[in-house]
Amino acid sequence: LEELLSIEVNPRAAQPCCCNREGSAALYRCLDCDHHPIKCKECVLSAHQHLALHRIERWDGNHFAATSLLELGHILYLGHDGDPCPCVSVDPTPSSDPAPIGNKRTSEQISVVHTQGIRSVAIQYCICPGRKAPHVNQLLRAGLVPGTPDRPETAFSIEALGLFHTLNMESGIGMYDYYKTLMRRTDNVFTQDVPDRYNQFRVAMRFWRELQVDLHSGRFLGLPEHLPSHVNDSISYMCPACPQPGINYFPDAEHSGPKYIHTLFLAVDGNFRLQLKKKLRDLHDFHLHDGQAYFRNEEEYKHYLSTVKESKQVGHQSTCHGFTAGNVALARRYKNAVVTGVVAVYCARHGMFRPDSIVDLEKGEKYINSDYALSGALAG
Repeated sequence: LEELLSIEVNPRAAQPCCCNREGSAALYRCLDCDHHPIKCKECVLSAHQHLALHRIERWDGNHFAATSLLELGHILYLGHDGDPCPCVSVDPTPSSDPAPIGNKRTSEQISVVHTQGIRSVAIQYCICPGRKAPHVNQLLRAGLVPGTPDRPETAFSIEALGLFHTLNMESGIGMYDYYKTLMRRTDNVFTQDVPDRYNQFRVAMRFWRELQVDLHSGRFLGLPEHLPSHVNDSISYMCPACPQPGINYFPDAEHSGPKYIHTLFLAVDGNFRLQLKKKLRDLHDFHLHDGQAYFRNEEEYKHYLSTVKESKQVGHQSTCHGFTAGNVALARRYKNAVVTGVVAVYCARHGMFRPDSIVDLEKGEKYINSDYALSGALAG
């Protein structure tokens, strides 16, 4: 407890700064730098030229109070690796008006959402003739994803978006809860004073995930042109250990070792907790890659279900007490459910889902559903 309490005070506070400038008192410390060094204003700005999202506190005589690099006059320069654009004479006063006056151009203030909270940052875009890039491009090069495509006033750090994606996949946290957490990290008392950028966060997160899909699938680099036809439009991850014809396994070649090494083992299983209840649907919320990942194409699947008939054994009553997936007694669970679960095919040895191998279920697990999922998993 004594050690934790000692963090709240620094004996060098209000003493001359280590830079030995005349009249420079060490009043500022950074909570994100190691050891929380206390320095004067000039030294803090110099040390944080490329660290615009760090949290700063100021010594007020008997305690440290929150301040910001923006209040100290910090400007994040874009387009020249953090250095000021040589074509701009900067007015140090941040302004919401981006219009240049002659060769003078005031810095613009935007809100940046980071893992440690929401920060107001003054930025200066590059305006060099011939090499000037759009604002969105300059922000992306600095590791910031814009909230809107035209004159963005909000940006999100790639670290904040990546952290949400990991938490969402591992612990199931939603966007709203994650953003409320960031608001608490910004101000744990007066959250109503924190800028509300939740709607922009939803757009930026969808935009960022779409960019990651293009990068990870290799489509942007032309990788699908070199893949077999059954996977050249897929954005899913394929098991690297299982035999993939035309990629890591070639049937015409001679293969050594036991036969099971070159055999694909698949498992089919259903999940009845993944249900979709009847609700009003947003017409703008549609598939961006329908049938190109793990779920089969929705329209083709619906057409298939309309053309096949479910086989029933007349007068036969099941004597299996363990298999209850298709039991009529479960109908209560499916009340008001449009989708009652999913059935998926995955490699039994490594647990990775097969591309184009998951389908929705309607009132129980039936062979007409699992057969369609299996046919997609065996493509190629």
